[in-house]
Amino acid sequence: MAWLMLLAALACFALAIVLPVGTGVVLLVLLAALGLLLAGTTRLLRDRLDAVSRSQARMLDEAEVQRLREQIAARQDAAARDPA
Repeated sequence: MAWLMLLAALACFALAIVLPVGTGVVLLVLLAALGLLLAGTTRLLRDRLDAVSRSQARMLDEAEVQRLREQIAARQDAAARDPA
């Protein structure tokens, strides 16, 4: 989808150069090209960021978290009892 926006922006730039219309229309087409260019670039960057970001799913379930907490507490108790 991002590539279509960038292609549409390129088409708007080409139309602004080629079409024999007034200054107002050329500025409007150039403004549309700028908007499409920004939207396409933003979409492309967001898609790439989503592709490399980690999954939002929980990596550990509750039982695993509880087991790790118990291990940490046991190690802390053992360290407190054995100062050597």
